[in-house]
Amino acid sequence: MSLIAKSGILFLSRWVIRLIGIGSIILPLLLVASAEAREKYKEVAVSDGATIAGETIFKGPPPGPYVIWVSSEEDIFGEKLPDEKLIVSREGKIKNVLVTIEGITEGKPWPNLNPRIVNEGGRFLPHFLVARTGTEVELINKDPVLHNTHAIITGRTLFNVAQPRQDHVIRKLLRRQGLVEIMCDTHDWMNGWLAILDHPYYALTGEDGAYKITDIPAGTYNLTAWHEKLGRHQVQVKVKAGEQLKVDFKYPVK
Repeated sequence: MSLIAKSGILFLSRWVIRLIGIGSIILPLLLVASAEAREKYKEVAVSDGATIAGETIFKGPPPGPYVIWVSSEEDIFGEKLPDEKLIVSREGKIKNVLVTIEGITEGKPWPNLNPRIVNEGGRFLPHFLVARTGTEVELINKDPVLHNTHAIITGRTLFNVAQPRQDHVIRKLLRRQGLVEIMCDTHDWMNGWLAILDHPYYALTGEDGAYKITDIPAGTYNLTAWHEKLGRHQVQVKVKAGEQLKVDFKYPVK
């Protein structure tokens, strides 16, 4: 065998050994990262947990109700639809405010959510949806026209799927947490929101503007309220075991 051939074999052998060595380092790191991702939130029994409840309140005369004027396929959707970006009751209570507790790594078990985003009547139903990281969301078209569900998180497309047929169902895995804006590229007035969370300590306000979060382990946390039009409001709270704490959020925040 020539010297060149022997040198090539020697080089290849050393390269393979180095590659195996690098793999022996990288693989455990990947496994650790994967395990940490799975164990980001741990479900444990919570005894004598605290409760935080309150209301989301609009300061001043209640705005709206607003409407959206339909720009295409009015024969199917009608001339106008309710605008759900800001819904305030006559009593000044705000709907669709997401209230979350930050910094919780273990606590009560997740509820069974079965998240679904439905295109129906030229709207996304529900307007605001909450889902758990690592689960699937069902995307359903109930209208006899082409829709697409375009999900955007931090300025990037999370998924964008066409749904040309009525009753067309697609499932998408939700791998990362965050606030996701939902749009339809074929009907520019349609919008909605999906909150992908990595723990179950949240509440979404209804027509009465009320929220309630239960079974909270004692500790100090940041309590955050977020609304798509009114923005983010955060306060620090400290709860003791079994405590009932009332925290209201008032908008607009100055």
